[in-house]
Amino acid sequence: MSVRAPRTRGWRAAPSALVVLALAANLALAEAAPAAEALSKPAARAIPKPRWVAVSLLGGTAQPVSKLADYQWDIHPHAGWGAQALVGLGGWSVGPRLWRSGTSQSLGLTGTPDPRVSSTSLDLVARTRVARWRRVECVALASGGWLAIRYQPDRLTLDTGGGPVELALGPVDSWIAGAGLALRAPVAGGWTVGMETERRMYALDTAHRSGAAVTYAHETFGDWHMRFELGRAWGW
Repeated sequence: MSVRAPRTRGWRAAPSALVVLALAANLALAEAAPAAEALSKPAARAIPKPRWVAVSLLGGTAQPVSKLADYQWDIHPHAGWGAQALVGLGGWSVGPRLWRSGTSQSLGLTGTPDPRVSSTSLDLVARTRVARWRRVECVALASGGWLAIRYQPDRLTLDTGGGPVELALGPVDSWIAGAGLALRAPVAGGWTVGMETERRMYALDTAHRSGAAVTYAHETFGDWHMRFELGRAWGW
């Protein structure tokens, strides 16, 4: 008589093997899903910073430092005006600025008019945003350029009692540098308004009488500026 091995044991092992294979397949799919999802999505791109250009009209006041009063300059605030153009990338910008103001210098001579002193500067201005509150930006600025000081009239005739003497007031040129803070806000349609304060420094050759002698020196002076800005900006 032949004896056959019981087959029920093999049938019972088959479901266990299928369960193990199913679990292994599920784990493989779970590991492959993130990689497949990453491949299906485009690579993240950095958001480009906005580029812009702006043109502004400037108006305000300029006030020489008190040290210039020793040379009979009028150090009260006086009107100034100018214009600037800026090219920007995000919160950074740079561009040229023209600024003009004037005061007077007292000569203390009877019958001789006091000359007007005009100051014209052409600067390169760099600005960077340091803070923002809603739509108002706080901007730090630095400037450097050329300053021209001119007298009007630049020739005076003095009566010394021994005959007329002509006095020439020659032009003065100097390098100038400054730093300050500004507030700027958009209005509508690309228009912006702002205000800034800046302290500027420059050096001049001086001459003054000390007793019977005349002392010559190269001294540093400066001025304070308060400006209001009306500008138009374009972005791309």
